[in-house]
Amino acid sequence: MSGVQANSTSVKQARAERRHQKQARKAREQTEEKKRAVIKEQDLVLHKGGEGGPSIAANEGQEKVYVPSASVLFRILAVVRIAGALMAPIQDCDEVYNYWEPLHLLQFGSGKQTWEYAPQYALRSYGFLYVYKWAAQAMHLAIGFRTKPQVFYALRLAMALACAGCETLFVRRIADCVDRRIAALTALALAGSAGIFHAASALLPSSFAMCLCTLASAAAMRAPSDDAGHLARRVVPAVAAFVAAAAGGWPYAIIAAVPFALEEISIRGDNDNDGCCWRWRIRRIGWVAVTGFASLGAVAGAACAVDSWHYAQAAVVAAWNQVAYNVVGGGSQLYGTEPWHFYIKNGLANANAVMALALASLPVWAAYCCAATMRRSSTGPLAQLRSTHCWLLLFRILPFFLVFGVFSAQPHKEERFLTIVYPHMCFNAAVALALAQRLCAWTMARAGIGAPTRTRVAARLGRLGVGVLALSAAVGVLRMAALASYYGAPVRAFALLHDADAKAGNGFLPLGPTVKALWSGGGAADTGGSGSPPATTTAVVCMGKDWYRFPSSYWLPSNHRLEYIPTRFFDGHLPGDFLPTSESGSVRASTSAARADFNAQNRWEPRHALSDNSTRTIARVCDAVVDAEYPGRGSDSHAVSDLLDPARWRHVGCVPMLDQERTPLLGRVVYIPRLVLRALGVRQQWGSMCVYRKEQPAEAV
Repeated sequence: MSGVQANSTSVKQARAERRHQKQARKAREQTEEKKRAVIKEQDLVLHKGGEGGPSIAANEGQEKVYVPSASVLFRILAVVRIAGALMAPIQDCDEVYNYWEPLHLLQFGSGKQTWEYAPQYALRSYGFLYVYKWAAQAMHLAIGFRTKPQVFYALRLAMALACAGCETLFVRRIADCVDRRIAALTALALAGSAGIFHAASALLPSSFAMCLCTLASAAAMRAPSDDAGHLARRVVPAVAAFVAAAAGGWPYAIIAAVPFALEEISIRGDNDNDGCCWRWRIRRIGWVAVTGFASLGAVAGAACAVDSWHYAQAAVVAAWNQVAYNVVGGGSQLYGTEPWHFYIKNGLANANAVMALALASLPVWAAYCCAATMRRSSTGPLAQLRSTHCWLLLFRILPFFLVFGVFSAQPHKEERFLTIVYPHMCFNAAVALALAQRLCAWTMARAGIGAPTRTRVAARLGRLGVGVLALSAAVGVLRMAALASYYGAPVRAFALLHDADAKAGNGFLPLGPTVKALWSGGGAADTGGSGSPPATTTAVVCMGKDWYRFPSSYWLPSNHRLEYIPTRFFDGHLPGDFLPTSESGSVRASTSAARADFNAQNRWEPRHALSDNSTRTIARVCDAVVDAEYPGRGSDSHAVSDLLDPARWRHVGCVPMLDQERTPLLGRVVYIPRLVLRALGVRQQWGSMCVYRKEQPAEAV
């Protein structure tokens, strides 16, 4: 009996011990689960999100963040970009004289020529312009252009829509491969960016490169991998777009590709089963090299062929000539230098809070990654995941800082140089806000604040971030309105000059056949210019101190050309004229003509302006005068109209234009109603861009 009782006692003890072990194991599991929850809240553990690999955000809340679909997002951005194409003024005279004017030569056989297009220098590529020439011909075939301003606006609209498409893909890739919250914030920042508002429709290699770099960065948002689709979905589109941006557009755009290249050789794919640490790197380098050289051969080869034909020289590489002159030779400093903070000032003017947040994204990233790696164990899969994630995020915010740093270090600075990373600026700002929100949540978790409180605070911080970008977008809209209303006078003034010519007829422009003409059996379209009958003489439009405001020959009536009235306010190298194709016989003869009236030292060339600015000379040469007048300056206005004889010159009209030099900062940076400005004690000073026509034709020069 005692043996049975002892056996029963041992069984009970064994059961109790197993029950105790089970309870202890359950307690340990609960403890580990709590630890994992704390890790998730404090360190923002990443998850495998989307088709692009590691995501920036934690799992929770991602499905609740609204990101517009590609269709909706494109429509929103297209509205803003179309408004910019129709209303934004030309910001830089380089756009006019280095791109619109040579394009006018390719299309209509005449235009102003800068020294960069002289065959002995060959700094600019005609290959870049053929993209727009062919685009204009395609649109002319479909709809038929009757005036040159129609061509001007059609090209700007096409550029605006192309930019909106690139931005849409950029945002959707961020949502799929990075983080939905960051994607939504990026979309809001893009829509309110005044910088992209005018850059999207600018005929500049930097704007062309901006679109291609945006496409490349969209592909690069996918995390590096070694699966079968990595080459086709990430490497090929990213490398091809970066190479096309640099070789076919702006050579300095290659700076934005450096983080992508570093990421390819630094981050190992999560599905790489190759145990050797260098084989996957060699494989990646091979992919990038083959794709890069193939793209470079196609793009640079085509550009070299086009430029060699136009300049009538062997193997012209305009991109290298430009880098050799501006960077190696330091020639860009002849055209002005700016302090180191130039881009910060311009970024705050065109992007306000977005620029400040973009600059803050790197320190916020550093704090975020420090928090994400502050655990008891620095080894194991979780630590490796945190480390990989931080590097992935760094490579995506680096393009903005790299381009910003390189160009800030250069003495010669221009606002358009930073254009290529305007979309990256918006992305960096969104990253700063999203990571700052999660850092606050981590800090509260470390302080032991309860989950309900953390949830409420996190939600409020999220709304605050959206509010900051919404306010920034509102200020950006005011900046857009200021650009259009304060500085759009030159185009509207030349439109007054163009109106009389445009009413003369309704024939198609000589840009090739149109569908309408072919359908009616007429063959090639009517080539009567903008409708005017052929003229045997060329009228001369003159500009003085405001020569840099010329909106291009697309705003000159047919059979008109531009001349400059010399002024003591400028003693640099003014553009000359391409030899008209009516005299040379072909476009190639005009572009390859040997010229001795150009120099690369920015010295005054007397053959590019009138002999003097006397009343007699102006009356003898000019048939029309376009000039800015500032009545508030008194004797310091230096208006050309003071030199005109009222008996011989007819006042066509004036367009209001802000006097930038005499208007306070608040009155010229953003649009503010005049009543509000008066209440604030800010007084705007205004002038006018005026047009004058001579009553009888000018004498022969």
